Amino acid sequence: MKKTSFVLVAIFLLACVPFAVGCKNGQSARTHYQINATLNEYTLTATQTVNYYNDTDTVINFLKFNLYANAYRKDAKYSPVSAQNYSQSYPNGQSFGNIEIKNVVAQGQNVDFSIEGEDKNVLLVPLIAEIFPDERAKIVIEYTVNLANVISRTGYNAKTINLANFYPILCVKDKDGFYECVYYSAGDPFYSDCADYEVSFSCNSEYVVSSSGQKISENVNGDIATYKFKLDNARSFAFVLSKEFQVINKKSNDVEIYYYYYDDKTPEQSLDYAVKSFEFFYSQFGCYPYSTYSVTQTKFVQGGMEYPALVMISDCLEEGAYGEVIVHETAHQWWQTAVGNNEIEYGFLDEGLAEYSVILFYERFSEYGLSRENMIKSAEQTYKVFCTVSDKLFGKVDTKMLRSLKDFNSEYEYVNMAYIKPCIMYDNLRKTIGEKRFFSGLKKYYSEYIYKNATPDDLVGCFEKIGAGTNGFFDSFFNGKVII
Repeated sequence: MKKTSFVLVAIFLLACVPFAVGCKNGQSARTHYQINATLNEYTLTATQTVNYYNDTDTVINFLKFNLYANAYRKDAKYSPVSAQNYSQSYPNGQSFGNIEIKNVVAQGQNVDFSIEGEDKNVLLVPLIAEIFPDERAKIVIEYTVNLANVISRTGYNAKTINLANFYPILCVKDKDGFYECVYYSAGDPFYSDCADYEVSFSCNSEYVVSSSGQKISENVNGDIATYKFKLDNARSFAFVLSKEFQVINKKSNDVEIYYYYYDDKTPEQSLDYAVKSFEFFYSQFGCYPYSTYSVTQTKFVQGGMEYPALVMISDCLEEGAYGEVIVHETAHQWWQTAVGNNEIEYGFLDEGLAEYSVILFYERFSEYGLSRENMIKSAEQTYKVFCTVSDKLFGKVDTKMLRSLKDFNSEYEYVNMAYIKPCIMYDNLRKTIGEKRFFSGLKKYYSEYIYKNATPDDLVGCFEKIGAGTNGFFDSFFNGKVII
């Protein structure tokens, strides 16, 4: 979840040689999702076939899936909407939604599945036979998603239908078992592995559909349109629908870049932000993983939200912030979509790099009138104000970046630790080790962890490998030891 123009707003208040890593999707074994979904009014019915591939070194006798859509139900323990954004998110009053699992077939047999987790957020599927490493198992899940009238990642509103995080998605299997994601209101409570997607989606033909993935076919039969999409090596799959969408596009580096909008007086300028930032990050970090990229205006309380090959941009942003959010969300195609991480435990990994990438963009394109020096100065002043306010309110300030989402006291605290402080950290690192090593470290991080989930240690290790000797530097920022 993106906060609106953090560094840019602070400024207002106070006042390339191409490089490409091998970016092939590859044909290595991984899990495959086939989703056949139909949207009728505000109810989605779907059959989902998951061809699971056991890429771990352990034997598995059950699988777990995160059920993010259940966070919108009436009796949810955690709300996907924060208290401070509640009235904006529910402009028509309280509304609820959920996901209902109708049937599960595992390895050809019906199984007694169960809904578990801290907040009914996990589907547990027992297996008929154990899955050994490098073996596969087919799971078929039938379900219904009832959408809430809410301005959020999943739900319907006056202008759009946002369909993100709507389907059961496999929990990541790590050394401690399956990681269950609780839908906290602060940050992005997501964590997933890359998989291949084939999605068939049917809806009223009056809707224009923005989607992750490349559209393979479109068939209109009466008032029903059916689309087929394909996306390989992606962490998730999302849609945004509107009856009012207009679309413009431009091709760059063999990638079709689309801009979907319904309320933009300067759409060409918005598309230009998307194209310029796309091309800049492509040359600065490494090639883009997919064949399409869709920047999509929608109702959204925060600034924007990233998904593979698709980003949401809020229609309520001020003109000066709109382009900056497009740049930030585009940067996420490198930092989170390509190089993933556990956003619950290490949200600063992708958010910090995406936000510092915004600074790099404005440093490169000086015509926008925003300098690196002033943006970092604003970030430092914003951070110092946060420390002062926290100290006065609570008698102390916690500046550790290494924290789970559940350990943050507020979104304000999370923003400063996940966005603002990392910008200061990366700029100090750049000054300390020099331009060449700094950008070599980022490129190495991208090339080594594309399609993987990275940890803070992995980031540090990439800079160590290029001879930067930064272990102590990162530790001082991660654990709140540094004084800014």
